[in-house]
Amino acid sequence: MANDRCGGCGAQLEPTFRFCAQCGRPASAAAPTAARPAPAAAALRLVPVRHDGRAGPAQALQASGVVCGRTEGQLVFGDDATVSPRHARFTPRADGALLEDLNSLNGTFLRLRAPRPLSAGDELRLGRQLLRLEAVARPVDGAARPWGSADLGLRFRVVQVLDGGGTGEAFPLAPGENSIGREVGEITFPNDRYVSARHARLDLLESGVVVVDLGSSNGTFVRITGPVMVTAGDQALVGLQLVRVE
Repeated sequence: MANDRCGGCGAQLEPTFRFCAQCGRPASAAAPTAARPAPAAAALRLVPVRHDGRAGPAQALQASGVVCGRTEGQLVFGDDATVSPRHARFTPRADGALLEDLNSLNGTFLRLRAPRPLSAGDELRLGRQLLRLEAVARPVDGAARPWGSADLGLRFRVVQVLDGGGTGEAFPLAPGENSIGREVGEITFPNDRYVSARHARLDLLESGVVVVDLGSSNGTFVRITGPVMVTAGDQALVGLQLVRVE
């Protein structure tokens, strides 16, 4: 129905989408008319995960919220230059916490727990790779070039973003499944040991592009473009820092 809203973040659900365009939760889990009982958000805590996999000191989710930053906030990563001074904030809600980016330089990314639709401009992090989805510009009607390969009608491509902001390789997406991995797939990064052999998949459907994690060891993360709801088990990347919600 047109009035359905996502049970995860409360965003309006598009009638033809199987997943919420904002947080990626299944559209079948629409928000009910009456509020559902939920665990108190005050019981949640944020746990930084070190690069060796060990958990750092936990930070209770306070009623006023928790700010993550390099120089400000309750969860401070002073030695990580990829973290902005005030990077992200977790604010308690009745059914979890609201995660928002505070106009950070490098963005805040949320780990996929379910397939999620993407829009042109969305960014993914997997392993050490930063990838951006771009729409392929179509030729102007009546324009023609006397050179180049045949136009296959491609609609989207994935662009590798390099350290410093430059762009690397561009990978056109074919209709159907496009696998990403270290060893297997249409898009491979053989020198990135943090990318799993079969890491993720980009499905190009009639309705658009959907990203699916394939059970990778280190996860697939999508940059948030607005406030999103998180619950226990969610993981966020703040710069190079992994923060787990418990």
